[in-house]
Amino acid sequence: MRQLILSFALIILLPFQLLFSQSQLKDLMDKLPVSNRESNFPVIPIKSTLPCNFYRNIGSSYIGISDVGMDSTTAYNQAYLRALSMIAFQNGRARGMSDFYNDNNGEQISSNYEELCEINTTTNLPVAGLKISDSFILNTGEFVLFLNVDSANVDLEDRINTNISAAIYYKENEIAGSRRIINKILLESKMTCPDKSKDHTEKLTYILSNNRWLANETLFDGQKINTDRYKIFYEPVDECISDTTGCKIYGTSSVDGLWYALINNMSRQLSSQLKERFLNVKQVGDAYQNEIKTLNRESGFFRFSCNIKKVALVDNKLITHLETIFPNQ
Repeated sequence: MRQLILSFALIILLPFQLLFSQSQLKDLMDKLPVSNRESNFPVIPIKSTLPCNFYRNIGSSYIGISDVGMDSTTAYNQAYLRALSMIAFQNGRARGMSDFYNDNNGEQISSNYEELCEINTTTNLPVAGLKISDSFILNTGEFVLFLNVDSANVDLEDRINTNISAAIYYKENEIAGSRRIINKILLESKMTCPDKSKDHTEKLTYILSNNRWLANETLFDGQKINTDRYKIFYEPVDECISDTTGCKIYGTSSVDGLWYALINNMSRQLSSQLKERFLNVKQVGDAYQNEIKTLNRESGFFRFSCNIKKVALVDNKLITHLETIFPNQ
């Protein structure tokens, strides 16, 4: 006897237009490319020492780190844009959706879980209020800087506008005990300055399969930055101690560079925190003879403010302490 159980939880406070349509989901996923990693790609290992300043200088600052092996001017501009993107996350808007499907036919269980968060942030800051509190260059060519914001007694007309859009996608499927996990991250940044010659844009994509690197790509001012050949192994100087107090997530491998590790670790934490804000919008259950199928969908739209308060490095894995606040909607 076929039994059908269908229940819908209608969320009055969540307008329909804030949910993902199928066309919107497709548009977002089209931006997250499949792997294009070449086989037998030559790898260059690099060993790098991290100074104590890397761990101690965040506080109320915002960190920016360039990619490996770039010229000093481009590295500085990229690190500066990335620090501005961290400031922009103080004023974020996000919407997300998750689907969980489970099929149990009595002999084999298969399941599929998908989660997607879309994030938009923006900030408009006075140029004179942006101060670099510290900076240094690693032997990998990575430029690290810490940016502070002081908006007191500055010319409010001379400002930098920063726009950030991001998509964080997670998929996990399991068939007969065999599980595969795919993570995809897309981060697009744009800074607009009074002096147009100082405008910069960046598009970063990062893909992992079963928590292992699959593909990454950075386009800075429309030019591809190739870091695939480098694998980096960091270690702190002897007197530096990585403090992991308050860090609630496992470390992320930093062999592809500090910024990829930082964005990956931050995205994992943020998507987990956003997921807790989702509300159930649909539940479907279908039982037929010995087969049971279930579908659960959750969705949400909210504002948030987040900032990295601490970074640590343990066994070449980067750990971040992300502080996130959800103001009243």
